[in-house]
Amino acid sequence: MSPCSVAVVIPAYNAAQLLPEVVAAALRASEGAPVLVVDPGSSDDTASVAEELGAEVVRLPRREGPARARNIGVAHVNTDVVLFVDSDCVVRADVVRRVQRAFEEDPKLVSLTGSYDSTPRDPGFFSQYMNLRHHFTHHRAERESATFWAGCGAVRREDFLAVGGFDADRFPRPQIEDIELGYRLRPRGRARLDPALQVTHLKRWTLLGTIYTDIVERGAPWTRLMLEQGEVPNDLNLRASQRVAAAIAPLALVALPCGLVALVAGELGLAAAALAVLLLSLGLQRDFIAELARLRGAGFAARAWLFHQIHLSYSGLTFVCCWLGYRLGAARDSGSKGML
Repeated sequence: MSPCSVAVVIPAYNAAQLLPEVVAAALRASEGAPVLVVDPGSSDDTASVAEELGAEVVRLPRREGPARARNIGVAHVNTDVVLFVDSDCVVRADVVRRVQRAFEEDPKLVSLTGSYDSTPRDPGFFSQYMNLRHHFTHHRAERESATFWAGCGAVRREDFLAVGGFDADRFPRPQIEDIELGYRLRPRGRARLDPALQVTHLKRWTLLGTIYTDIVERGAPWTRLMLEQGEVPNDLNLRASQRVAAAIAPLALVALPCGLVALVAGELGLAAAALAVLLLSLGLQRDFIAELARLRGAGFAARAWLFHQIHLSYSGLTFVCCWLGYRLGAARDSGSKGML
């Protein structure tokens, strides 16, 4: 088993308030390994705070996205493995040791992905929902051929450089640059998910932020990427059962009030049909609901199930719109070539 060196790279834009906890945790976990903060043009004291805490710092002259910041970070370290950590994620004490051990034990390992833990810091409903949804999804995901996630994800540096790193031109702001990198890393070796490799998320989510991120920053670009790759993985929130759940989510939203009205009006047939739709939705998502109930209680689980139907509805619509746009674009391209 060959020794393996690890560096921690943290892209941090206007994160001065978060870094005292984030960087301190990374330094403790690193046990002397390099911790590099890349400041892509912050307007606050991010770089100064990181330096005062004891991290190495690279300052960029203008605003850049996390993809380019991470690429520059990798260029400034010279270790076998680079562990990327987001600037709003507090690593657990064993994170660097787990990464180091995993790459030492498996020379064919190219990337290792972690997850959020089940204790997000912000108490708001949307912060709890978004983090627990991520936590649940990653803990039920396939361990092998895993999708890469840069919130807490490690990659062998030589493989990262061989595929050209993150595509900073295509993804100039936070989107799915990590997922796209994972596709290009696949041919080079094993991609694993370790759900015990965990961080605590500090981000505060709002309703509008949740919907915008789900559609604009995640759903639409990920759909386009899947269409380009020609495959929809049966994993994460794209499992077959969740595709069915997304298809019936609009019906579940309608069935809930309609079923109650039908029951009061004595329309038992309509009420029974509405109940069937709701039971199907609950059955497809029973594990998710049960986990939320265990972690946060039945009341939270009920509210989360209701919003999850809204999430599934707009996510499904996003997929359909992107698929139609992709098909229409392909047809136009084919027609243009035929006229030449």
